[in-house]
Amino acid sequence: TERTIDGGGLSLLAVPQRADCCSSNTRAMRISLSLLLALSVAPAVSAFLPSPLVSISAPGRPAASSLSSLRCTSESVSKPSRRDLLSTSAIAASLATFPLATTSANAAAAGPKKDDAWWNEKIKSGELSKRAYNVLHNADTERPRTSPLLKENREGVFACAACQTPLFESKTKFDSGTGWPSFYDKLEGVELETGNTWDNVVALRSEVHCVTCGGHLGHVFDDGVIWKVPTGKRYCINGLSLAFQTKA
Repeated sequence: TERTIDGGGLSLLAVPQRADCCSSNTRAMRISLSLLLALSVAPAVSAFLPSPLVSISAPGRPAASSLSSLRCTSESVSKPSRRDLLSTSAIAASLATFPLATTSANAAAAGPKKDDAWWNEKIKSGELSKRAYNVLHNADTERPRTSPLLKENREGVFACAACQTPLFESKTKFDSGTGWPSFYDKLEGVELETGNTWDNVVALRSEVHCVTCGGHLGHVFDDGVIWKVPTGKRYCINGLSLAFQTKA
């Protein structure tokens, strides 16, 4: 028996799976459903992409560069309509029964590799502030545009604030306008989870940790093409997770 599922203007035929269906048909169905999902969420995603703002200079002040004027403008853009959100939710629900290649279920176990005594000693010794502890140990997120490292442009290395493991070279840092230090490449001290999860603006991301202590650093996104960075990656990192070391 065939059922028609209304996806907010899109109708999907849910055909019961048969044991003798070949794998190619199954793959084709998954690809088709994935394309439908992509088409349905495109209007919602575009509303949250950062876009350059028009720079208005005060008298006697130079105009800001187009790169430094980039800002996340999700507050000022029009929100997706209720119909768009319902359509996206309906189609996403219809895809829930199909296994995807990148799911959070396949993600590596996250969390600090050092015990609580090690982390508590870092706080007692003054090496870590409580705010940095909450980010590194408890996977908290610092407020955007609060890190002094956003303006750190000297040559050097950004290391883990807890264990001093080198994480990012200064030459890979770029101004993303998102409010957090951003890099387009990593050093071996950065460990990626093996799966992707959804963030609050319907974008795929992977959590990144320090390979030595396991401290939470932030996330990596595949949207680097927006800033034309060579790797196509954007490592969005909490400044509290980092300690800058100048080049000797």
